[in-house]
This record gives sequence, C-alpha cells and structure tokens, in this order.
Amino acid sequence: MKIYAMSCCRLKARKSIFLPQADKDIFIELPIPAFLITHPHGDVLFDTGPHPDVFKDAFGRWGGLAKAFQPIGDESIGILSQLKKIDCQPDGIRYVVNSHLHFDHAGGNRFFPEATFLVSKKELAFAKRPENEGRGYFKADWDHPLNYQELEGKFDIYGDGSIVVTPMPGHTPGHQILVVRQKEQQAIILSGDSVPLKEHYKNLVVSRNNYDNEQVLESVKKLQTMVDSEEAFVVHGHDAEQWAELKKHHTIMLSF
Repeated sequence: MKIYAMSCCRLKARKSIFLPQADKDIFIELPIPAFLITHPHGDVLFDTGPHPDVFKDAFGRWGGLAKAFQPIGDESIGILSQLKKIDCQPDGIRYVVNSHLHFDHAGGNRFFPEATFLVSKKELAFAKRPENEGRGYFKADWDHPLNYQELEGKFDIYGDGSIVVTPMPGHTPGHQILVVRQKEQQAIILSGDSVPLKEHYKNLVVSRNNYDNEQVLESVKKLQTMVDSEEAFVVHGHDAEQWAELKKHHTIMLSF
C-alpha cells in the first residue's frame, strides 16, 4: 500500500478558534488535506476537501462561515486535480471514508458516484437536521444520490486489519478516524479533526469548534492509548508545521 497526502486548499482563520489562549488578532493558515490509500483490493479515499465552487464564491457556498474560514487557493488544487496528479481517476476509488461531513471534509463527495461512502450513522443523522444547515454542514456538499454505508462502530474495510475506520466522536457526534497498517512499517493514524493541531494531542488543548468538549477529551485520551500501543504515527487534521515535515516520513507520499 501507499498513502498519498494531498492538500486541497488552505483556510485562513483566527488561531484562537483552535488554541483558545492565543491572541485573537493572530491568524493562521491551515492545510485542508485528503488522503488516498492504495490497496490491492481497491483504493480508499479519506475525506474529499472543499467543493471547488468555494474559490469562485466563498460566501455563496459557505455563507457566514466564509468570514471565519477564508479559503485560499483555486480550482487547480481541489480533490480532482490532486488525484489527477497521481494518475488516479475518480471512478477508480472503491471507498470514500468521511471523517465527518463538515464543509472542508465532504465538499468533494459528489465527484465519486461509483464509490461506497463509509460514514457514521450518527454523523449522517446529525447533518440531516435542518437546524444544523450552515453550522459546518451544507447539503450541497453531501446530499447527493451516493451510496452511503452507515457505520455504527469500528469497521475493518478489507477484513485484514490494514485499513480500519474507528469512531472518535467529540468534534462532531459521528467523527471517525482511519488507521492504516502496513506490514513491517509504522502504523499511520489519519486523525481528521479529532486532534487538528499537535497541541490538541500533546497538551490536551480543546478547540472552540467542537460539538462536545468532554467527549473530545475522552477521544484524545483513547487516541493516545492507541498510539502508544502500536507506536503509531499521528497525522493531524490541519497542522501546517507537520504538513511541512511529512516529506520526511517514508511511508507517506506527498502530492501538491
């Protein structure tokens, strides 16, 4: 197997959203990744980034959220363009795993009509609630005639332990991570927004944009136990410093 890390754009946001003790006047730019895992039984995509229309009209796509999260990039760095760089066709993706259905993680779902989408049952139900439209969720991202397989717990995609979807709620009710194990190599944990920055993992810092902060802390402690037991490598959801260092990790291929 190979893991391809792809940055589908960057988001400019106040640092204090993620690290509450930070000065409110400090802004940071966050990578918005998606990951392709090649497997003999079929390729797996983890998250699909934002919809490319956001680069044309951010407010039209995201409404008021575009003020808090400003997209940086253009259509040339969206998920389809990233896959094209590594000669991967959308109809060649067998599974898409959505860590959750927020605007920066599921905006490209519609481009994979042939895939089976592995999404938490709780997450899909939460996204469908009318009161949540515009609060990180937009039907234009996920509400398409796609094959959603609703998960209610851990799911071993190919039954061999190589790619396992694992619940990690808190940021959203149905947030999930992906554990990738390769023979004789270090396990990789794609953490989504369970620990978007290294401070959330190492120092148990809780960001401001979660559904349930207590559940976040429980999930991070669970994640730490997983990492320690397998000596795994955690890929944070939006850490710019780590993104710059990923080139040094021999089991991850980068595509920009």
